[in-house]
Amino acid sequence: MKLIRKTGTRLNKNGTKIRYGEFLCSIFDCGKIVERQISNGLKQKSCGCNISEIKKQKSNPNYKHGGKGTRLYNVWALIKQRCLNSKSFNYKDYGGRGITICDEWLEFIPFRDWSLSNGYAANLEIDRKNNNLGYNPENCHFVTGKENSNNRRPQKVKNKEIVLKILNLWNTKNYKRKELANLYNVSISTISNIINKNKGRKINE
Repeated sequence: MKLIRKTGTRLNKNGTKIRYGEFLCSIFDCGKIVERQISNGLKQKSCGCNISEIKKQKSNPNYKHGGKGTRLYNVWALIKQRCLNSKSFNYKDYGGRGITICDEWLEFIPFRDWSLSNGYAANLEIDRKNNNLGYNPENCHFVTGKENSNNRRPQKVKNKEIVLKILNLWNTKNYKRKELANLYNVSISTISNIINKNKGRKINE
């Protein structure tokens, strides 16, 4: 796993100081961040996300990895949310204006297989070549976060609950503006406007 930041030292039962840090899982489509002893974390490849899958495969030869909880699964789930769920924060900019997801991708496995065969990587994001058309193999490809942000339309976030969530996540100091933009599928400038407009404000859920 990759060490992201050191979180300090703690004393174990024997009074020995143990260094801890936050690590990014090395499984390419996981993206989970976990805290580990630095000496152990540097030796590990994954956060443990693949252990249950290995056990299932050993106990059931017909078992096929569903992918739930992985980064790629979350990408797919968000696409379905904004295209199909009228209560989704982004629905008005997607399903609400006719952006659809093709029948083939209503199931995760076909989407996963297409992604892995068409350049998916943990540092890339899915993008529609024509922003007026839906999510399907012909209209989608993977691009960098910067390229994707440039393609997004600046917009105002009018939902107060979403604004509060963005501000609370920003105040934890664990998220960059780019990460929040990706999480809520808005431009970085939109995130910056929310942060700058609310500087010094006490935030409560």
